[in-house]
Amino acid sequence: MEQATRKRKKSKKRGVRIGRGQMILCGALALLLMTGTFFLGWHFGVESTKYRGSILLVNDAHRLSEDYVPEGLVNLYEQRHSFRLASSDIYLARECYEPMERMFAAAEADGVNGFIVTSGYRTYARQAEIFAQSEPGKAQEPGASEHQTGLAFDVTAETNGGFESTPQYAWLCAHAHEYGFIQRYPANKADETGISYEPWHYRYVGAEAATIIRNENLTLEEFIKKNS
Repeated sequence: MEQATRKRKKSKKRGVRIGRGQMILCGALALLLMTGTFFLGWHFGVESTKYRGSILLVNDAHRLSEDYVPEGLVNLYEQRHSFRLASSDIYLARECYEPMERMFAAAEADGVNGFIVTSGYRTYARQAEIFAQSEPGKAQEPGASEHQTGLAFDVTAETNGGFESTPQYAWLCAHAHEYGFIQRYPANKADETGISYEPWHYRYVGAEAATIIRNENLTLEEFIKKNS
């Protein structure tokens, strides 16, 4: 009788161990499925926006939704920075701010300073206001502006001419790609970008892509088309 009781107890314990193993396996499978679903959703983004690798393309044909807000927004005024700010309420996504800070610190080490960041992240609603107040062709429609990504900023410097005439601009032309930035709307490329020349507008795409874009004189649209 005692031997039979012990056998039953052993069987019961084995049953508990098997049940726990199944629970762990099911939990792991569920976590894997959730993780895969998240990254698929992140990769493809909103329905009207194209991703190529980790580069987000935003223009008149590929727009962001009204409720799109980038992750990791930081207030530049509250961060360490080696540049000046036009106002205290300028925000960027951290993945853009950190290389931008390194870039302007490197410029300062080269004896080039005085950069003034004038604009960063804009909400869909704020872009709608700017568009409504601007002359035709001077601002993108809401949803079509890169500023909503948090990955683009406008910069200037104190000058009597345009920004393109400054040593700050010359330094960016020579070095911005090293830190992952491109001049998003270069001269004589409006047919590709849909936007006239903006020497003050810079977009973070990562050092590898930025170097190719600069060396081959491409726009972001041309780069994505070439690598599709």
